[in-house]
Amino acid sequence: MHDNPFTIDPTAQHAVRHEMMQEISAHDNDDTKGPMRPQKILSDVRQAMGPSDILLSDVGAHKMWVARHYQYYEPNTCLIPNGFASMGFALPGTISAALISDSHKVMAIAGDGGFLMNVQEMETARRLDSDIVVMVWEDGGYGLIEWKQDNTYGGHTDLSFGNPDWGKLADSFGWSFDYVDESSKLLATIKNALNTAGPSLIVVPIDYRENAILTRRLGEIAMGF
Repeated sequence: MHDNPFTIDPTAQHAVRHEMMQEISAHDNDDTKGPMRPQKILSDVRQAMGPSDILLSDVGAHKMWVARHYQYYEPNTCLIPNGFASMGFALPGTISAALISDSHKVMAIAGDGGFLMNVQEMETARRLDSDIVVMVWEDGGYGLIEWKQDNTYGGHTDLSFGNPDWGKLADSFGWSFDYVDESSKLLATIKNALNTAGPSLIVVPIDYRENAILTRRLGEIAMGF
């Protein structure tokens, strides 16, 4: 028998995995008011969702956090549009997922920009009585483009925009609604929305100062290989 020439020492990978899991859990117990850290939000989403429940991510800065920090356990339970990176995917995608997966909870995470691209589908969700939850991370701008421009050029163009009155928007389409700016109340709000019949909207202000920290950490990890 010949020795296997493809034997790999996984020590470095195990160390990175250990550090990554520590980062994911570092803010589990955040108790802050105002903009929330992405890590805290995703920790609470994971706690509220069952192993076979379905999470969909739209495209934006939040997608980078979902891809790294949302730990899923079964196939097809975390859907992220890469490739053409279709902003506006989350709301119609969640409606579709609910139509074919009525035995599972279905939730989406979207940025305010991506959500507003297909906001008219709130009517579809109400008409179909879709049991879905859509969580919008509110920052009033195109956060992923800002993140990339800052990394590349050290600054960014004007990427900000105004948002609607979320409560009035939800009410006009017949959705349940919660605005949460206290991290200690988030988990209970998510659980309640998941157990509320019909479509629910949760809006949370997001602390995207964490983006630059994540960029630095990823660079440190890459340098370690």
